[in-house]
Amino acid sequence: MQIFLDSGDIKQIKKWLPFVDGLTTNPTILKKDGYSIEQILKELPEGFPVSLEAVYPFEEKAKELAKLGTGVYVKIPLLNGDGSNNLEVIKRLSDEGISVNCTALFSLGQVILASKAGADFVSLFGGRIEDEGGDQFEVIRLASDFLFESQSDSQIIFASVRQVSQIAGAQDSGAHIVTIPPAILEKMLMHWYSKETSAQFERDARG
Repeated sequence: MQIFLDSGDIKQIKKWLPFVDGLTTNPTILKKDGYSIEQILKELPEGFPVSLEAVYPFEEKAKELAKLGTGVYVKIPLLNGDGSNNLEVIKRLSDEGISVNCTALFSLGQVILASKAGADFVSLFGGRIEDEGGDQFEVIRLASDFLFESQSDSQIIFASVRQVSQIAGAQDSGAHIVTIPPAILEKMLMHWYSKETSAQFERDARG
């Protein structure tokens, strides 16, 4: 399973870049962290996977974003706030060779439609699935089985990670990629017993 850093903070991107497989961000994160897409792309190797959020009008904005780099995947939500959908937009972009990450997915049915529209990535929002009483890992398992059986090239992104335990669940359930914010990566790194064991070795070495 791959890890995509979920951040727009250049300091954090530089710190974690050697240890992650891609980057994902959105306008809210960029506004909070105070950097532009262009500034961030300058810090990435050529072709490094980065998933950028398109906003309305989606097709026009997606084409603009796709021109920014060879590693760009454009985020397109499956549904809009008014209930309309972007399946045709995703299909047209995919047919033009633009890589699409279909976001804000919460069910197997949505994954099936997004993959058939040609989305390269299908992003299931695990934490939010749990918020509404769903089983985030069962949805991933069902989606993984469908993509395998239908020989789809779409990859599952597990997003909306809020705690370290979700990462193991995502891996076990068949997610291809998990997006992780810097704070959760720090928690993955830390274990009090690892720290205490190292401290013991250092004490014993000093006699």
